[in-house]
Amino acid sequence: MKQGLLAHREGLGFDSPVGKNGYRWWYVDGFSDCGRHGVTLIFFIGTVFSPFYAAARKRGEADPREFVCVNAVFYEPRRKYWAMTERRLRDLAVSPNTLASGPSAMSFDGRYLQVALDERSAPMRRPIKGTVRVDLQHRTETCFGLHSEGQHRWWPIAPATKVDVTLDAPELSWSGRAYMDTNGGTVPLEQTFSDWHWSRSDLGENCRVVYEAHARDGESCLLSLFGNGEAGMASEHSAPRRDLSTGPLWRVKRPARSHQGFTVQKTLEDTPFYTRSHLHDALGNSVMHESLDLDRFASPWVQRLLPFRMRKILYGFPLTGDSRVTIPFSKGLK
Repeated sequence: MKQGLLAHREGLGFDSPVGKNGYRWWYVDGFSDCGRHGVTLIFFIGTVFSPFYAAARKRGEADPREFVCVNAVFYEPRRKYWAMTERRLRDLAVSPNTLASGPSAMSFDGRYLQVALDERSAPMRRPIKGTVRVDLQHRTETCFGLHSEGQHRWWPIAPATKVDVTLDAPELSWSGRAYMDTNGGTVPLEQTFSDWHWSRSDLGENCRVVYEAHARDGESCLLSLFGNGEAGMASEHSAPRRDLSTGPLWRVKRPARSHQGFTVQKTLEDTPFYTRSHLHDALGNSVMHESLDLDRFASPWVQRLLPFRMRKILYGFPLTGDSRVTIPFSKGLK
């Protein structure tokens, strides 16, 4: 596949321009050393799964900076803490080493990514506040194209690294293994792809990443990579396809590639168009797996369901207090 220009030698590309109808996201996931705790963080410019952004694109060219979002999820043994809040351009601040969306921000000092969170959970609006620190001492410099036309790119910034979680609300503290990447595109995902799946197997100082995407024009992308941040990423022979059971409730397909198979430890997210799962391989290693059905995502019935899980702030983040104005589902899409 073509290598693109998404990777940055000095920073993480927080201030790189995102074109009309395009997107960029920065993604972190990790599991604690004991395997009982997990985290997923995504900062978006041009929220790819936003019904509000999708509706704006249907009316013409839309500015992705008007659809910035923080998705923060912490997985605990008996519950999860989940927030997804979309804000507007006035709430966005970027610099070469900082990306702020309202009261939450990512910052990079050349070694560590520090994520400062100040969010509210959905639907109960309980606070999610604290920090997540990811060690980015060893970063890759290779970016991969996910389609031959070059409209979608993926940079696995730190395939195998460490994370420290320290939250005041809820009160959480743990350390473990982590992964970070970023994706960018010039057109919506659903315009190019019908589905994709991705998995990351934690192998201690190394990891194995499998990325498979199917485009609407019949083109397929299969990347099977092994490595760590210090050594970089190298292609290897892909594993055979061994599909998992479908999502428990919404029955989204969960394709997977593995030489020896996976066991589903827990379905972390089960939505009408997307699943996220914690797996174990035959040796007991932790595996993060995601499956995305973009045909379902684009369907009108799914678009109408999405605002149940996403808060949309209309008037910006207030300097004091919590007088946020959001769009309830009863008012529909913009």
